[in-house]
Amino acid sequence: MDILDNVMYATFNSPLVGGNNIESDYFPNIVWPGPLLTNPGPPPPIIPVYSYSLPSKFNYCTSEDPRYIERGLERHWYDVDNQAIYNTGGTQFSSFQYSSTYHMIYAYLIENTRIFQIFERFIDKYLNDEDLGISNNIQTFNWITNTERLFFKADTPKTTNLRSMIRPSSDASRRNAYNRMFGMDLAFGDIQSQSNTVNYHKARAANQQFIVLFERYLSEVWQGYINARNTSGANTSDVNILVELAQQLQEMLAARRGDTGANTYAHQNLSREEFSSVLISNWFAFIISYDSPIVNHMSCQSSTIGERLMKIGDKVGIPAHRKCQSLFEMAGSASTILLAVEAGGLLDNAAWVQAMLSSLNPTAPPSIQVPYMNAFLTVINNWEKATGHKIKDPAANITGTVRVQQNGVAQNGVRPQPLMN
Repeated sequence: MDILDNVMYATFNSPLVGGNNIESDYFPNIVWPGPLLTNPGPPPPIIPVYSYSLPSKFNYCTSEDPRYIERGLERHWYDVDNQAIYNTGGTQFSSFQYSSTYHMIYAYLIENTRIFQIFERFIDKYLNDEDLGISNNIQTFNWITNTERLFFKADTPKTTNLRSMIRPSSDASRRNAYNRMFGMDLAFGDIQSQSNTVNYHKARAANQQFIVLFERYLSEVWQGYINARNTSGANTSDVNILVELAQQLQEMLAARRGDTGANTYAHQNLSREEFSSVLISNWFAFIISYDSPIVNHMSCQSSTIGERLMKIGDKVGIPAHRKCQSLFEMAGSASTILLAVEAGGLLDNAAWVQAMLSSLNPTAPPSIQVPYMNAFLTVINNWEKATGHKIKDPAANITGTVRVQQNGVAQNGVRPQPLMN
């Protein structure tokens, strides 16, 4: 389940101290245990993925009482930290036994679409003017006011609040976290600025070599995949190299998190920044994942999430990233890969990796490796589209420099880098 599904499950099914479920102080509650989870995914042995229906999610996000949602966010934060397992009647929906199931790379890729700035401008325009019209849909109005309450007010719940007297800007706090974890900036500057610069603290301890290592990792996975499908010709893959690269990435990311062996998730470095950024990313991505009432209010219907964002961006005067569709498509898969890298036990196991590389062969039986191989292919294909780097070309010079191709203005002829283009 994605983070919004899990927050909903926590709201409906995780009892508070004393055994009571979360309730609203003012409005009738959704009847426990809430709407049913559905499984649109493949059957075992591939791990099934459960989710709530789109109408159920929208009804939750548009609750008349935003504090009801806040309590669900806080409940889920403590479930993640306490390594809970979400299950009903023997069916497991989510497990947090390996710390978190969320990764900051998801938020980094989603935020690069410029979705945060576009919706911040949308909410600003709606609440302060009538340029975008007045909705006669109560749920649309509730979504706008709930979003302001949850993500843009100073007294937001501690699971989503990255602002304080020390860190007055949540935008700058996220940029700081992205730079520390991945050594990269976002592909645009402040919402009020047309330049590619933004004022935020850049830490001295940052994974500046992450992109070099990650792109090489993707390239080696691709070589292993195509060689596993070849029945003749030279084999240029080396599973041991893949294991070594996974271990190097694991050590690099773990260095930013601190002593993960002794601390729970809530006490790891950058955990709150990660949880908060993934939450707001998923909150906004969900609302344009289909022709929702918000999309309909803006008359921005489309068959793809990327085109919906582009249309809304045009309406509010902030252009979406021109490669936003690729960024949306690979965000979840990139998260799956890096979570597996950090957890260990799979991508650092040579036999498991070898099985993964051949898991999509026509004669291969269904296996747990299939979703991971699909995740790699999704990232490889969309990473090439978003960056222009030839991951599939073993002769390409992978430097790790990701240059901006839009939404940026050169300063004295030089563009800040590295950035996601």
